[in-house]
Amino acid sequence: MENFSLRRGRAAILGCLLAAALASAPGIAQATDLTGCWSGYWQSCSTGHEGPLCAVFSKCGDNRYQVAFSGRFFKIFPFHYTVTLNVKSDDGKTVVLAGSNYLGRLFGTFTYQANATGSSFSSNYWSNRDSGKFVLSRS
Repeated sequence: MENFSLRRGRAAILGCLLAAALASAPGIAQATDLTGCWSGYWQSCSTGHEGPLCAVFSKCGDNRYQVAFSGRFFKIFPFHYTVTLNVKSDDGKTVVLAGSNYLGRLFGTFTYQANATGSSFSSNYWSNRDSGKFVLSRS
């Protein structure tokens, strides 16, 4: 009769081999990783204003990213804020994200719907006073 720990060790090795085989099998979607630095622009559809935009994506859980945005308004006024975007779906090619952030009484709540790949990010945003888009690519 085999030793229990020997059988358990063999089962663990077989489990690791099976997981590795499934991860590399065609048709099995791998999660897209958006962490890192991104750059591009923002554009208001309401006013036509636009400006440079940078973002740093940090994973904060299995299905969430904390995104620190920074940019310029009217070419001279800097802005910085952070939003948590929730992953709604990820097929291994395109990640669909959504989130919202309250930016104070002056600006209100901004809501975001985004699509991203490993190299591009496009988001629509809207609030009571504005709507527009963010367009980013990997830095």
